[in-house]
Amino acid sequence: MNAAPPPAELMQAMQRLRSSDPAGALAIVEDCLTKTSERAPFLAVGSLAALRLDNTDKAIPFLRELLVINPGDTASRNNLAAALVRADQLDEALAMAEGSTEPSLARIEGFVRQKRGELEAAVDAYRRAIAAEPADLASLNNLGNVLMEQRQWDEAIAAFEQAITLAPADIQIYLNLAELLRLADRGGPRLKVLKDAHGIAPDNLRVLIDLGMAYAHVDDLDNAMATFRKAIELTDGFSEAHVEYGMILEKLNRTDELAELVASFDKASAPPEANFLLAWEARRAGNFEEAARLADAIPETVLPMRRWQLVGGIEDRLENADKAFAAFERMNQSAVAEAHPARGANYRERVEAELEKCTADWAGTFSDAKVTDGRRDPIFLVGFPRSGTTLLDTMLMGLDDLSVLEERPMMASIIKRIEGEDIALFDETRIGELRDEYFARAAEEGWDDQRWLVDKHPLHMQRVPFIHRLFPEAKIILAERHPYDVVLSCFMANFSLNFAMRSFTSLDEAARTYDAVWRAWHRAVDLFDVDWRAVRYEKLVIDPKAELQPIVEWLGLEWSDGLLDHTQTARKRGPVRTASYSQIGEELYTRASYRWRRYADHLEPVMKTLRPWAERMDYATE
Repeated sequence: MNAAPPPAELMQAMQRLRSSDPAGALAIVEDCLTKTSERAPFLAVGSLAALRLDNTDKAIPFLRELLVINPGDTASRNNLAAALVRADQLDEALAMAEGSTEPSLARIEGFVRQKRGELEAAVDAYRRAIAAEPADLASLNNLGNVLMEQRQWDEAIAAFEQAITLAPADIQIYLNLAELLRLADRGGPRLKVLKDAHGIAPDNLRVLIDLGMAYAHVDDLDNAMATFRKAIELTDGFSEAHVEYGMILEKLNRTDELAELVASFDKASAPPEANFLLAWEARRAGNFEEAARLADAIPETVLPMRRWQLVGGIEDRLENADKAFAAFERMNQSAVAEAHPARGANYRERVEAELEKCTADWAGTFSDAKVTDGRRDPIFLVGFPRSGTTLLDTMLMGLDDLSVLEERPMMASIIKRIEGEDIALFDETRIGELRDEYFARAAEEGWDDQRWLVDKHPLHMQRVPFIHRLFPEAKIILAERHPYDVVLSCFMANFSLNFAMRSFTSLDEAARTYDAVWRAWHRAVDLFDVDWRAVRYEKLVIDPKAELQPIVEWLGLEWSDGLLDHTQTARKRGPVRTASYSQIGEELYTRASYRWRRYADHLEPVMKTLRPWAERMDYATE
């Protein structure tokens, strides 16, 4: 017996659906459902029409009834779970999808878990989806995003790379992978990914802007600026590329070019975001009232860390301490919100743990191993961040006998490699190997292998035992500044949030970190025969020759007036890697000395921690 043909109304509804008229199809279905007993085919067509209209209120009841009629209808189950997600009925969607090995349902479970912050369960669900359907691009991309949020960098990279293999022209996946590499601080791989994306979409504005930032990440500022200029050429009006390009010009102290950039776009038609550059230029020009007016007009959603840093700096120059401090609090809150949650011991806690091991008994176990390899031990320039180390290293660049490297990773890379080893037990062979590695890395970073190397890195002041073990003849210059001013300035600085710099997003943690680092310094110089001298910031900015001449004599070098022409040196030195870049090109000023007095009420909670250090260094505390 031949089956009865489908009802004419059903055929009409299906034709409407195929003709991109889901509303017409839905109307036919709703009319027929009031008078037919064969509901299933109409419910199926109606649910599809409702879903295409994004009408979940209609689709969900249709799909629920279909599953009552046929509980094994996988397509309807998948569609119902997806519709529930779209309707934000997540509990029911999760109940339907939980534990499923069917790709669509597992993906839905992953999405709901991810949205709720249940990251481990989301990873498990996405892995089930991919196991069932290895070409599931959405699950691979989402898995990469969840693993990125968990800071499981290598696994996240693998997920994105697999997704790119499946969809090599999907620019968004490249951008997701590049963002992951930015967060993981893998500058070289990030740059490569964005170069690949640029090769696929050379005129994509988002790719160009991210590529420019990737070049800047690896200090290739020439290519960064060229890339931003290309983005600006492709922009109709004002874009994020203007801001990023302007910030590089500002960092390089190329104020004339910054002014030209600001003059290049129409102020009347520019969006509110343009006020960021306008305010920055006004601040650079010393027009602080105008800068404050412009900064107030910047949308709060635009570059919040930089925005609040700018607002705080302007209000500080206007001596509005309360408004400035509130802005710097917002800056630090924004920095923490953007960063991944901290895990494990923080920087201060690690310093304190190392300090507990740094005892007289431990120092007494140091072997007499010493290496004579014909190379002069470096000069180490240390001091708590914001103590004037960048000003001091710029001045030292005025001595032709010295080759100054600013905050390069020679020591950090070696310390990471010897993790777990006891430096007290090193013999001549081990010390020689590590010295060779240090100097080789220094050469890669720009040391000319001829002049006396100056390794400037403020927080090396807590690495003195290791420095002394490798370089017993090293000379250490210690930058000193009033503890209150140092901690306040750290709190006010928009540092890149690496492991140590995260300590300065909280005033209390900054003060406790200061205390821990200085205890580590004094413990080390008490236990080991370290050759060191101090330079005091407050004296340096008033009479630099009087403060520097004893240092030059101690180093056994000839005085040069080039030490005093730091503004000319700053123009020649190229980009500054520290938070001091905007000040280093200025003439010496004393406005930052004893600035803490304007912020005394805000500093009151941490003065108990810092006062003993101020008194120990003979600084006033009132």
